[in-house]
Amino acid sequence: MIHTELERDAILEALAKIAFSRPNDAIALALHPEKQTAKLDLWGVAEFKRGSGGVVEIKFTDRVKAISLLLEALGGGEDGMSALLEALEDCGGTGNGMEMSGMG
Repeated sequence: MIHTELERDAILEALAKIAFSRPNDAIALALHPEKQTAKLDLWGVAEFKRGSGGVVEIKFTDRVKAISLLLEALGGGEDGMSALLEALEDCGGTGNGMEMSGMG
């Protein structure tokens, strides 16, 4: 049971990172490919391609879908939203500088 709960928490944390990631670091990587990727927030990137002639194509994850899945996993509706915000606060917010107060 504990193992399953840890897996669930890890999945919810990953969904939160996807849902609330910002495109800034992906765009910075496209403009400056020499940047260290270990420190970049690329959770929201589904695909990154660099083609001939310097053409860059970035496909982002479906953030609305990730938020929907989070709400569904946390009970949906207002209760799910409250649980989502509480879980995000418990894990230190979203990790990307977004203010929690602006999300409700």
